[in-house]
Amino acid sequence: MTRSERNVKGSILIMAVVFSFVAILLGVSFLSFAVNLHHRVSEEIRWKKATYDAYTGFFEGFADFISGRRERGALREFYGDENNKEYIGYRFEERGSHGVEYGYANDITITGFGMSEYGDGEKYREISGIYNYETYADYLYITDKERDASRHDIIRFWTPDTLDGKVHSNDTIHIQQSADEPRFIKRVTTTRNYIEYPNNDADFDEGWGFRSAIEFPDVAQELRNNAGLVLGTAGLPDDSLIHMVLNGNTIRWRKCGLFEVNGVDSLRCFPTTIAASALEYIPTSGVVFVYGKLWLSAARGRGDRMDGEFPERIANINSPFVSEGFEGMLTIGCSDTMIITDLLVYKHARTNFSVPASMDSCPDVLGLVSERFIMVHRQCPTVMYINAAMAAIRGSISVQDIYWYTAPRWLNPKQSLQIYGSLAQRNRGIVHTTYPCNSDQCERGFDEKDYHYDTRLQENPPPFFMPALDNSIIFMEGYWDGGGG
Repeated sequence: MTRSERNVKGSILIMAVVFSFVAILLGVSFLSFAVNLHHRVSEEIRWKKATYDAYTGFFEGFADFISGRRERGALREFYGDENNKEYIGYRFEERGSHGVEYGYANDITITGFGMSEYGDGEKYREISGIYNYETYADYLYITDKERDASRHDIIRFWTPDTLDGKVHSNDTIHIQQSADEPRFIKRVTTTRNYIEYPNNDADFDEGWGFRSAIEFPDVAQELRNNAGLVLGTAGLPDDSLIHMVLNGNTIRWRKCGLFEVNGVDSLRCFPTTIAASALEYIPTSGVVFVYGKLWLSAARGRGDRMDGEFPERIANINSPFVSEGFEGMLTIGCSDTMIITDLLVYKHARTNFSVPASMDSCPDVLGLVSERFIMVHRQCPTVMYINAAMAAIRGSISVQDIYWYTAPRWLNPKQSLQIYGSLAQRNRGIVHTTYPCNSDQCERGFDEKDYHYDTRLQENPPPFFMPALDNSIIFMEGYWDGGGG
């Protein structure tokens, strides 16, 4: 072998060694790049998944807030397996208010948090947003029309009417000219932007002015959609009736219908006693919906007047069934007329059935929404107490026999109607009248009407209660606000 041949072979060997070394370096570099890329991709996945988890936590908090549920707090497992687990949670941060065209609406700051355990690491994120809301329960009094639905009479405010919560009407607000000193303690608004008559002596402590209309829907669809307990059947005749009694956090209910006794139609209920009726608990959603008419009561501390097989034949004040009063947070919706048959009061209301100002003292909140009318039963006590936020979205809040124009049922005077809550009604209802005889010989309804706003309703409206404005959510940071650093 010549020297040149040996030099060539030596050069090839050196080149092979060099190329092998280069290949090893390239392999190590590629492997290192792949590992780093895997870590970076995994980190990005963790970041994005934690972001999605945090938003999920926020919207779960939002859903729980409007449904009246309590704060969940700590992280809980959302989904995943041994190698990939996702966690969500939320907390309520602050409550406040913001200015709108007619005064103030409510704010709640909700922080959702999420954590992703993906691959070999974990990532934690928090997302905060402000939810602006206002419900019918923010007002003591709302109407679409200040006229009665049947007689179409204008109903006026007069001395000594005193309203201690916000008042709104989509109609003109009317003051009685011969007794023109009612008092409105909170802001009064009207879509018509007019008070009739203009030079009245009413007291508007926080003034009055314009605001846009509050919508009255025909159907309480939100309650239908979120009902955790449905009673009755859609499409049955209008005389379908459920009798419901609230007792603590339980619901007693039975069916009633027309039954002829000695040639006279009577309402007959089965089972024949409240104590034997079906028992349910407040559903998780906080919503009950009834198809048909509804009788409702929670006569704390005394026998229920509507006990027995034929409740309307005699007021059964010696009933052995005694309610504790209502306890919890609940909204009851009804497709037809809702009739309050006896006292309807909270378990933790005061001894005089008024409502404390704090949820700590009284954690009970009840919402009543009828797609037609809410009425007080003609056999109710002469002094009637109701603790509830009420809305009659296609009708009025009135008294059962207020339109009875012939003897003997045109005479049924009551003393006092005491409401601690709120009232919303499409047409303002008559609760006292002497029509058509215009004397005390045909007096019906309540001489005294005392409506007190339950201030707890501003921050604790009943579950899924009717919205009074277009709600909005403002997030405090953009969705894609960072990378996986």
